[in-house]
Amino acid sequence: MSSRPPAPKPLDIAIIGGGITGVTLAIALGVRNIRCTIYEQSARITEIGAGVGIHPGAVRSLSLCDPSLAEAFDRVASLNGWPSKHAVWFDCLDGMSEVPAPELQPLFEMIGANGGNNPTRAAHRARFMDELVKLLPDGIAQFNKRLQDITEDPVSGKMTIKFCDGSVAEADAVLGCDGIKSRTRALMVGEDHPAAKCSYSHKYAYRGLIPMTEAIEALGAEKAENSVMWVRLPMPFGVVSTVDEGDSCNKLTVSRRWGRTVMS
Repeated sequence: MSSRPPAPKPLDIAIIGGGITGVTLAIALGVRNIRCTIYEQSARITEIGAGVGIHPGAVRSLSLCDPSLAEAFDRVASLNGWPSKHAVWFDCLDGMSEVPAPELQPLFEMIGANGGNNPTRAAHRARFMDELVKLLPDGIAQFNKRLQDITEDPVSGKMTIKFCDGSVAEADAVLGCDGIKSRTRALMVGEDHPAAKCSYSHKYAYRGLIPMTEAIEALGAEKAENSVMWVRLPMPFGVVSTVDEGDSCNKLTVSRRWGRTVMS
């Protein structure tokens, strides 16, 4: 009589970084009964106070990870303020025109996905993160854990994770979600690899949130309450979108240095 093979041992995953990506990953693993721990270098999970636009395809991806993730975005996401603009992704405007912004007419419209039936929406990053954190199980995140080194046991395959505070953890796999200054990536590709460290790209961006009343005064209601893009060739360009359920205007300005074109 043949015996059943032993049940596979449960995986234990370490997630480095507690931003939107790390938290989303932890929630998706949790609903699949995969144990994981978030190691975050800050004292708490937080996000910068700027806007994030999410394409309908990305919202569908959130639903595939777990429907509660898409529902979290739905609770804080904003459409264009005017119903007549719900199908519009961006009104594109001449960024070099001398016509005052409230009077400037669009060069053309960029329509959202599926002919505008499934438009791109925007949300305040910090508010979206607040909703995601509510979905995290208690005790899944450890804080003040700045990654120092990762080593692999050649026999067991276990990963030993060392942190700058002197503490150590073990996991079956380590997943880096620690952003553009990723220490995980540096350990993977090597300290001297060009991809290991950030470098100046000759591109820069300014972004921030403007109270809607001030945005309307400067741009006019139509351009403040709906997504617009000021364009010119070559770049820079500017983007305005509505967040905080219409209470704030998210402004992003991107430019270039030394002849290099910027894409964002």
